[in-house]
Amino acid sequence: MNEDQYTKGMEYNLRPETIIVAGSARLPEEATAKHVFGCITIELEIDLVDFTIVDFSCTLVPSLGGKILHNALVGSTVEEGIKKAITQLNSRFFNVTRKAVIAALEDTYRWYKKSLKKIAFQNSE
Repeated sequence: MNEDQYTKGMEYNLRPETIIVAGSARLPEEATAKHVFGCITIELEIDLVDFTIVDFSCTLVPSLGGKILHNALVGSTVEEGIKKAITQLNSRFFNVTRKAVIAALEDTYRWYKKSLKKIAFQNSE
């Protein structure tokens, strides 16, 4: 598939000073989507100037759960946003996928730390 098939009808401009990191986690057996998708993925678009989250996406989270994530993540630094998102999910999101969403956030954070090391290495060459 070419790029136009993915973006057709969507206006989206990736910011040149950002990186994208993604983490994933397995869905629990009792989640209906487990048998079709198997895992949940969270992507963060991070501004490398101030390390704030400028956008995010998450597969398989109900829309109101996505609003909780959006409010906690977008505009926050990565560490602060992920901590806020986990706190908010634990106190407000009662769904069979909650633990998987939190695990995906933690995995996203691991990938963020790895990406910073890789970027620092590339910049030192």
